[in-house]
Amino acid sequence: MRKIFLGPGAPVPCQACEKAVKVSFPDWLKAALPGAAVMVAALFFDTNLMVYGLSLIGLALMVGLHLLWVPLVKE
Repeated sequence: MRKIFLGPGAPVPCQACEKAVKVSFPDWLKAALPGAAVMVAALFFDTNLMVYGLSLIGLALMVGLHLLWVPLVKE
């Protein structure tokens, strides 16, 4: 759960070894861009259902890709 909030500029101590870990900026960006694109696309719809629905899908995509694709990097 802590990995969801981990970004490239905020290293945190590893629970196992206590060394600082973070995610690299390029990997973080690759995981964030598809979800952000869906959220931007939501701005072009007039109905609240489409706007909120696409925003939630974009958020879920950002979190899911972050958990699956972004590896932890020792600092």
